[in-house]
Amino acid sequence: MFLLSHLWKDLNLFTSTSMFNPNLFLRLFVIVLLGSSLSVETGWAASNTPEQDLAKLQQVYRGLHSLRFDFTQVTRTQMRTRKGAGTAVFLRTGNNGKEGIMRWNYTDPDPQVILNDGKNLTIYTPKDHQLLVTSAEQLNNDITYSFFSGKNNLDDDFIPQKPDSRYAFNIAGATLHTLRLIPRKPHPQIQAVRIWFDNHYLIRHLVLEDPFASVTELNFSNIETNTIDSKDSKAVQAILHLNLPPDTEILHQ
Repeated sequence: MFLLSHLWKDLNLFTSTSMFNPNLFLRLFVIVLLGSSLSVETGWAASNTPEQDLAKLQQVYRGLHSLRFDFTQVTRTQMRTRKGAGTAVFLRTGNNGKEGIMRWNYTDPDPQVILNDGKNLTIYTPKDHQLLVTSAEQLNNDITYSFFSGKNNLDDDFIPQKPDSRYAFNIAGATLHTLRLIPRKPHPQIQAVRIWFDNHYLIRHLVLEDPFASVTELNFSNIETNTIDSKDSKAVQAILHLNLPPDTEILHQ
């Protein structure tokens, strides 16, 4: 059951001025950062099956203790197209890497910060002078969020397949491989996920389809892995810090 849809409807987040779709954000987050623990070295092989590629993707992302990248986002619905861009950072902290911090900084079309410190999920929208706060514990039972916590393996919930020909993506000078994931059981928010990754199993592009004929594409660039030390208190505080003006309205759910 996708708990976030009910949670964020209660918070009345779906305004015409807001770029952020919280359901989509968390789905994409856990697809990009697929696990938590062992560091490995691996490379793509032409003989790999979709099941092997999925296992290696999860294995590689389990080995990351930090991840930073720039992103562009395009969401297409039957009614309109929305675009966004910004930077994101993920840092594993305590409990053998099963706890962590995630932060997305949208710069386009309007500035917005989405921060999960492990206890609270916070959304700051300067344009609205609002800070929305809810407990991160409410996400723990969500099937997709559980991937990040290490509770689930992707192949428990998704069937890996060879991709169809509907989408094309390439990066000059890079060799990319692609994989399609289908939920094993009908899911209210995910119909299919298409992933493009390089020879090192770093995800460079992602397409997410939902049951309502909406398609979201994310492109990841300037990827940096394991460049942040979780024991560096200044680095951690820089990720957690929100520069809130005095007139910011704080709403708790």
